[in-house]
Amino acid sequence: EGTGFSAHLAWHRALFQLDADDSEAALATYDSLIGKACDPGISVLADASSLLWRLQLQNIDVSGRWKVLADRWEMKTLAGARPFYVVHAMMAFSATGHSAAAARVFKALRQTGTTNTSLLRPEDALAPPFCEALLAFARSDFSACVDWLTRVRHFAHRCGGSLAQCDLIHLTFTEAALRARKDRLARAL
Repeated sequence: EGTGFSAHLAWHRALFQLDADDSEAALATYDSLIGKACDPGISVLADASSLLWRLQLQNIDVSGRWKVLADRWEMKTLAGARPFYVVHAMMAFSATGHSAAAARVFKALRQTGTTNTSLLRPEDALAPPFCEALLAFARSDFSACVDWLTRVRHFAHRCGGSLAQCDLIHLTFTEAALRARKDRLARAL
């Protein structure tokens, strides 16, 4: 108990709860096992972001949880962090409107990238467009979100995490297509 691994297992439990349409149980799991971690490492924060983003996609009120999480992300140094984690920080910053922190995310991504995108690992190439898509989604510009995710959907399964973690990209893409009233695309997704 109290480790990043136990929080990650709790995250998986919460995903099962969401899959069973039990958002209250998922929020209870978040509150007791993920969101209240005393000194959460970056992987725990990523799990927290991923779960809250999934809840947001389903229009489930998460109250002040985003603010607490964004404040925790702000205390982390993102320079040199894997893009997988930087993207999860962007979820919290975009959901709370932390524009200065979002700018720091793009700076962190530039520090890890290269100018030749053909040399980038999929995780590195995916991060900037996905961050742009997250910002667009948060400001209800769902068409822009779809445009950003269209660019990376062919390698979104290589986000730097497990398939369950990478699925968040597909879920965001689908929900953005629905909200943008791109019915044909939404049905295809």
